Amino acid sequence: MLAGCDTAPGPAASATPSSAGSPVATHQSPQTSSAAPSPTLTGPDALILSGLHRFTIRPARAGQRPLAINKSGRLDVNDATTSGTPFTMTPTQGRYLIRVPEQPGTCLGLSRSAGAPNIIQATACDPGRDEQLFTVQRPTGGDPATYVISVNGTYLQATDANGLIAVELGNSSPITAFVLMDGGPVG
Repeated sequence: MLAGCDTAPGPAASATPSSAGSPVATHQSPQTSSAAPSPTLTGPDALILSGLHRFTIRPARAGQRPLAINKSGRLDVNDATTSGTPFTMTPTQGRYLIRVPEQPGTCLGLSRSAGAPNIIQATACDPGRDEQLFTVQRPTGGDPATYVISVNGTYLQATDANGLIAVELGNSSPITAFVLMDGGPVG
């Protein structure tokens, strides 16, 4: 179980085209092999997860604003002055690179510093780095419109004290669920 969500990470959402050409919802277990196929998607977020639509990420908690990359390049809980940073996804090895289309060649990645919380930082894209390959899953038994986002063994969590951080799961670690807000076609 994921504390705070009362859910555990569930199967990764995927989509496959039906014989009529429209997406059909399917689910896959998370892939662990580096040779895993890239996920394909269906359902309401299929266009986001397949990389065809831009999106912003918002903590599902009521009253939360979309996440934004701040002036130091850190992805953080948004203040009231911006509308959130738009992103696109690139399915890669069963996980996702999360790209920043307004900054070509830039992706999100995990940054670890001794004595400080793990954070998510804008960095040069490198699909070979595990710190940039995110897992985006619906929480089992949770709100079907939300996702739990993890990277390299850590889960994204919005906190009051430290903003957006990436934490390893512990017995008492609450996990933040997120909503992917569709921003329309990539153009």
